[in-house]
Amino acid sequence: MTEPYAVPVPKGYRVGAWEVRAPIATGAFGSVYEARRTDGREGMPRTAALKFLPTGTRTPRHLSHLRELVNREIELHRRLSRPRLIRMYETLTVDDPARPELDGATVLVLEKAEGSLAALLSRTPRPANGAALLGQICEGLHQLHEAGWVHGDLKPANVLLMRDGSARLADFNMAGELEGTHAYTPAFSTPDYTPPELLWSEIGERGRRIRPSADVWAFGVLAHLVLTGTFPLPGGTPTARRDAAAAYARGTDELRLSDRLPDAWREIVRACLTRTHAERITTGALLRRVAQATGTRLRRRRPSRRTAVVTAVAATCAVAALGYGISTWAASGTSTDGGAKGAQTAEVSPEVSPAVYGAAELRTDKGVPAAYRLLIVESAHDCSQRDVTPSLIAAMLKVESDFDPDLSDPAKDEYGIARWTPSVLRWWMHDDGTPAETVPEPPFPPAESIPAMGRYLCWIAPRLDAGLPGDRRVLIASAYRTSYRKVNDAGGVPPKYRDYADRVAHYLKEYTPPGKR
Repeated sequence: MTEPYAVPVPKGYRVGAWEVRAPIATGAFGSVYEARRTDGREGMPRTAALKFLPTGTRTPRHLSHLRELVNREIELHRRLSRPRLIRMYETLTVDDPARPELDGATVLVLEKAEGSLAALLSRTPRPANGAALLGQICEGLHQLHEAGWVHGDLKPANVLLMRDGSARLADFNMAGELEGTHAYTPAFSTPDYTPPELLWSEIGERGRRIRPSADVWAFGVLAHLVLTGTFPLPGGTPTARRDAAAAYARGTDELRLSDRLPDAWREIVRACLTRTHAERITTGALLRRVAQATGTRLRRRRPSRRTAVVTAVAATCAVAALGYGISTWAASGTSTDGGAKGAQTAEVSPEVSPAVYGAAELRTDKGVPAAYRLLIVESAHDCSQRDVTPSLIAAMLKVESDFDPDLSDPAKDEYGIARWTPSVLRWWMHDDGTPAETVPEPPFPPAESIPAMGRYLCWIAPRLDAGLPGDRRVLIASAYRTSYRKVNDAGGVPPKYRDYADRVAHYLKEYTPPGKR
């Protein structure tokens, strides 16, 4: 280690099922260590990153502040799971009175990265893959904002790089959930990435009011740094650059971007670094511009299942539809025994058979075919909506087809284990959000049908009205069978689908482990 760790943890120390192997990184609010799993729990990777947060040995005021930061990060991780956000597997609390410096510490078990953007830039200013990384960072920012959160501290240290070279956003202890146009975050910021309107903003009882446009400003600074190796505002220190930002905001100075900035990115950066938040580009428009600059194909929004059916019928008639938050990375933070497979999919260790995979979320003794367990559990994990669970998908498959992969019902034009209509399935069969070029023809294998069901349920869930009575999961299932609009209009399960809903509810209870009900 090149500097003292905020939370020193010795090699070999065990927390829950994890054994600390090597230091990775440290920062003001915690320290991160590589760890390996010592048990055979399903759904967990062999290696992970343990983020240790300081303990109760701090002063009450400091401890209260740290607890708020911990709670913010845990809450966002629990509620969001997106491909460009670092994944959290579980949280633990150290119970070790013999070590007062560790006793009571909160530990976040996170997806293990290989390094950070900050470390990459320190070694390689203007990296060759900088534009591609910026595209992925922008995707992550858009995913956060679409879900109703503001990051609040976007900077190179909070962008993690994975084994495959891709980028993930991390460190969500400064994140805030939007309440209308604003969120509230702690009174802390990194000056170089803070927009002028927040540099001297008032701090209320709930913290600092912040808009998504603050993240957009930070992205503009980040893009300029990655692509040119310099900050967009002049000055040799953060304080000097902060003063330059204030002068720019007042209109007494102009924005002078580096000549090294590629033409395709010049207007993007300018659109991010406007004098006022009102002039700043929205995240959606920013993502489109960045995709164009990087030659990336954007995911298309999918229509609802019902809308796609209506569109297909009309057409037929016409012709004959959150990281680590760490500033310093250790030189040897790599693993030799493998890690997590990705932000959305937990690695299945060799000793865990598909028959018991996901047992904590899906009963293994109630007739769910072993061959489909992995598909069911992973399809649920691919969705950030808490009500889209493995037991819900299993219950729906039972009611839709009795797990029959060869189901064929030409009278209703529905086929396969999830009873897909071919013209509708084309909108949901690709995980990148693009529709199939042609209408698929049955038979539809479970490996195609089950993930498509999960993606569609994930799309439905946030579109159901918040005040509907009854089990939210059953309402989602009913919307799958009809449409979310009909469920909303009926104020619950429409009468025509109550028998279907009752059957789903029965199997939902049967397939859900007691501790998850």
